[in-house]
Amino acid sequence: MLRAITLDFWDTLYTSAVLPERVALRQTALRHLLDAVGAKATDDEIRDVYKASGAEAERWWREEQRGYTSAQRIRWMLERFNVERPEDCEHVARACQEVDDALIEHPAPLLPGASDAVEALASRFPLAIISDTGFASGAAQDCLLERDGIRQFFMATVYSSDVGYAKPRIEPFRAALEALRVERPDEALHVGDIERTDVRGALAAGMRAVRLDVVRSSGPSQAEFVAASFPALVDYLTGDA
Repeated sequence: MLRAITLDFWDTLYTSAVLPERVALRQTALRHLLDAVGAKATDDEIRDVYKASGAEAERWWREEQRGYTSAQRIRWMLERFNVERPEDCEHVARACQEVDDALIEHPAPLLPGASDAVEALASRFPLAIISDTGFASGAAQDCLLERDGIRQFFMATVYSSDVGYAKPRIEPFRAALEALRVERPDEALHVGDIERTDVRGALAAGMRAVRLDVVRSSGPSQAEFVAASFPALVDYLTGDA
């Protein structure tokens, strides 16, 4: 018996493609922060450190399964400029808000067909998001869901930056199961696009898994089904109910 469904966010509902306008705003946020604390840096230095912080954040996610926050990535960049700030630094908090604002001002597009699929699934099952956040916060991702009129379909949104761990760690999956009030993991199914994080993570947590290959084809899978389109996903899950 399938009682609940969880869905990944990036490249499952929203495209993860990086927009240059968003990057520019975030580099400007770093410039504002450095100016506020009296640190000197050229534009080239800011661009280089920003790029390096992306590579380091990728390592945190891939190697450490760390659910890092915007502030942690910003503080990593500040360290490259030999700047230390207290935990309650108002300038760091302002930079974090500017990072979120960049996502909201230049939002990631909802994948074609995603909204209809979410609404169809929500008519049959309780839903939750399980997402590894990028630079922006989970609150900013919630704003995208609200903007596109689909936040209402999710009982909960679980973000790695809030949990402290990223998929394939089981903690985000367990947090979603608890929010959905599902006691038996095998009565819930996770949908996502990445074999390593979404499929293997869900299976390790005792859940079922479906991989969604609407952005890219990822080869063989341990998932019980690989959906090449949103209609195929909905047909499979509603037929399995």
